[in-house]
Amino acid sequence: MTNFKDEAYYESIDKRTKEYKQWAAFKQEQLDKQVKGVGDVVEKITEATGIKDAVKAFFNDEDCGCDKRKELLNEKLPFRGQAVKCLEEEDYHYLKSFFSRRRDRIDARNQQKLIDIFNYVFGKNEMIPTGCLTCSHSGFLKNVNKLHKYFMDAEELINKED
Repeated sequence: MTNFKDEAYYESIDKRTKEYKQWAAFKQEQLDKQVKGVGDVVEKITEATGIKDAVKAFFNDEDCGCDKRKELLNEKLPFRGQAVKCLEEEDYHYLKSFFSRRRDRIDARNQQKLIDIFNYVFGKNEMIPTGCLTCSHSGFLKNVNKLHKYFMDAEELINKED
C-alpha cells in the first residue's frame, strides 16, 4: 500500500476489503513499532537475552504477569513525544516532496505546514519560530528532525509492504 488516505475514508469502507485490511495492518504495525515506555524496553531486553523464552518455558506458556508488568511500567514511566496519530495522505505526499531535497532555508509557509503536521502527528501545540533565531529556531529544527525520522520510519514500512 503506497498511498495513504485519511482515516475517515478507511473507517467508512467495508472492513472485509483487502484495502482496509492492508491499511489496518499498516496502522497496527506503526503502533506496535513505537516504544511507549520503560515496559517496552524491558520486554525488548528480555527477548534479546532469551529471558522471556526461559520464563515462558518455566511457566509452561501460562501467564506469568509479564504483560501486566509491561503495561504498568509503560503507564508509570512513559516516553514523551511519541506519535499519537498516523499521517494523512495529503501530509504524507507533502513530506515526501519536502524531504526529497536538501534545503538551506525554510520559508514561513513551509514552516507553518511542517508545524501543523508535527502538531497533528505528535499531539502537540508548537508554534512556528519567531524572534530570536538561536532560541526558537533550534526547537523548530528539533521538531522538523523528529518529523523527518517519523516520516522515514513510515516510508520504511511502506516499502516493506511493496
